[in-house]
Amino acid sequence: MGSVKTTESKDERNGKKPVMRLIEQFTEGKHGNPELCEDLYVLTENFAAVVDGATNVSGKLFHHKTPGRIAAETIKTSIEELEPDADVKQMIKTINANMQKVHEAYDLTEEIERYRWKAPSASLVVYSRHRQEIWQIGDCQFMMDGVLHQNEKDIDHITANARSMYLEAELKKGKTINDLKERDTGWEYIQPLIQQQYYLQNDLTNQYGFEVVNGFLVDASDIKVIKVPEETKHLVFASDGYPYLKDTLVESEAMLKEVLEEDPLCFRKFKSAKGLMNGNRSYDDRLYMKIILE
Repeated sequence: MGSVKTTESKDERNGKKPVMRLIEQFTEGKHGNPELCEDLYVLTENFAAVVDGATNVSGKLFHHKTPGRIAAETIKTSIEELEPDADVKQMIKTINANMQKVHEAYDLTEEIERYRWKAPSASLVVYSRHRQEIWQIGDCQFMMDGVLHQNEKDIDHITANARSMYLEAELKKGKTINDLKERDTGWEYIQPLIQQQYYLQNDLTNQYGFEVVNGFLVDASDIKVIKVPEETKHLVFASDGYPYLKDTLVESEAMLKEVLEEDPLCFRKFKSAKGLMNGNRSYDDRLYMKIILE
């Protein structure tokens, strides 16, 4: 099971820079096994972040880890070693250098060149205390004093709708919801599309391009950088495992529970590339973190 944690950064107020205090944090993997969860969080004296490792579409493990877990762990340690005044370009440079080391350590370099979807990659949202900025790369989401900020990808709507259509047809042909919770043929149908989208990563000149951290070139000018006003009181960060992010953990969990009860396959009320499989806890790993700025 996931757990709720409370802690406080050790830093004291430095001029107008606030102190971060963590008041809510919850993580749970869709399988219920923490070691398989691809969502990780970071909290240092100067940075807070949520990292969402990309879903494993190859089915292959590297040293008993999914590519998404490898990416999340590498990004987490990279952020933890940043200098307090690091900017988003410096963060990307540090992450990419460490990711390239991981590619070599796991003998992935040649395999990634042949099969791009095997590359460890992740989305993340990062708060820099020193710069009073939030950096949003990929589809992790956040709230600033109750205002939701998302970074959804057009390509995700395409795959979610394609899966939704396929599952509707499967039901018409006689399959049941439970049949599809046992074997999601809709997911199998869109897997080639998911694999193809890896070739579009960080190519925002392409109509379907999107940004992600994967150890390769990222144009920092394409990254969303949001200034945090001095009067900001609290921030909420989450992976996309929460279909409807709310201002508290209880509310966010309640919305997730409602979706999973009404639409467990996640193809009607909330359309996703994945649904709740029998034996799993949710349709995806999830992570919630709320901090107060004092």
